[in-house]
Amino acid sequence: MSQTTYRVLLLAHGGTITMAPDDKGTLMPAVNGQELLELVPTLQKLKDVEIKFMEIANLDSTNLNPSHWTALANVLRENRDAYDGFIVTHGTDTMPYSASAISVALGRGFGKPIVFTGSQIPLRTFGTDAVFNMENAFLALLQAMKNGISEVMIVFGHMVLRGSRTIKMSESHFHAFESPAYRPLAEITALGIGFRSSALKVDTSIRFDFLPHFQRNILTIDLVPGQEPGIVSQVLRSGTCRGLILKSHGAGNVPIHEEYSFIPVIEKATELRIPVLISTKFVGGKTLPIYEPAIKAMAAGAIPTGDMTDVMAQVKFMWALAQGCTEREALSDFLHRNFVGEITPDRMVVH
Repeated sequence: MSQTTYRVLLLAHGGTITMAPDDKGTLMPAVNGQELLELVPTLQKLKDVEIKFMEIANLDSTNLNPSHWTALANVLRENRDAYDGFIVTHGTDTMPYSASAISVALGRGFGKPIVFTGSQIPLRTFGTDAVFNMENAFLALLQAMKNGISEVMIVFGHMVLRGSRTIKMSESHFHAFESPAYRPLAEITALGIGFRSSALKVDTSIRFDFLPHFQRNILTIDLVPGQEPGIVSQVLRSGTCRGLILKSHGAGNVPIHEEYSFIPVIEKATELRIPVLISTKFVGGKTLPIYEPAIKAMAAGAIPTGDMTDVMAQVKFMWALAQGCTEREALSDFLHRNFVGEITPDRMVVH
C-alpha cells in the first residue's frame, strides 16, 4: 500500500440517510453500509483513499441510548490502529449526543479524526441531501487526516463543527446543526476546505485512555413557570435518581419564591448526595451567578455548566458519574475541565 493511501472505515449507524418509505409512507431503516457506498459512486473516485464499511446499527437515532454510545466507542477502539480516519452515518435527532459521548469516551489520545454525518432526506429519495453530506464528510475527513487533526466532528451541509459543541437547530432545514458558543472548525466552499487553527491536532504525548461508560438514571427538567417542585422532590426520594439537571431560565436562574421555589429541591438533592447541575436553555448561553435566583441556586449546592451545550452537559454529567465522580467539589472541578474542547475553562486538562 502506498504511503499516501488513507484507510477509512465507514460505520453505518442508521438514521434518515439509511431509510426508505414503507407501503404506508413511514420511513423505516432500509439501506446498509454497502449500499451507502454504491449509492454515492463519487466516493469511489477519491484518490488515495481505501474505504471499508461496517454496519453497527440500523436504527432511528431516537431509539439510541448510552449502551449504543459504548458499543460504538468499542468498535472505534478496536479498529483504531487499522484505519487513519472514521465516518459514522447517524440519525440527526441525537447525533450531537453520540458525537459528544464519543468525544469524551475516546479523549484526545485516540489520535484519529472521526466524522459524523447524516441527512434530512433519505438517500434513495429525489432531492436528497445525503449525497452532498457524504461527499463533504469525506472531504473534511481527508483534509483532517492530511493536516494531522484529531477531532470528533459533525459535517452537515457545508459546515464542519466540533462534535462536543454542536446542537441540532432544525428538524427540516438542510442547515440543521449549529455550534452556537464556538466557531465552526471549517467551512467547505467551491475553493476547498481549510481548518481553523483551533482544530485539535494529534498529540502523541497524550495517553489514550478509554472511558466508554455513562451513568443512567439522570433526571433532566426543563424549568417552566408554574412548575411544581414537589413532583421532582418525589423522584429524588424514590432512590432511583443518580443526578439532576435543571435547564434554567436565563444564565442559571431558577424560581426562588413561595411554593414554586426550587431551592428546597436543590437542598434536598444535596442532602441525599444527588448532584445537581444547572444549564441554560439559551442557545449559545452560559450559566453564571449574576442574578439572585442563580446565586441562591448555586449556594444551595447546584453546579453551573458554563458554556457547554445542554447536550454536552447531559453527556459529560453521565460520563463523570460513571467514573465515580460524585462529590460536589470534585464533580464541579471535573465538569469544568476542558477534555476535548467542549467547554471554555480556566485551564486545559486532558486525558
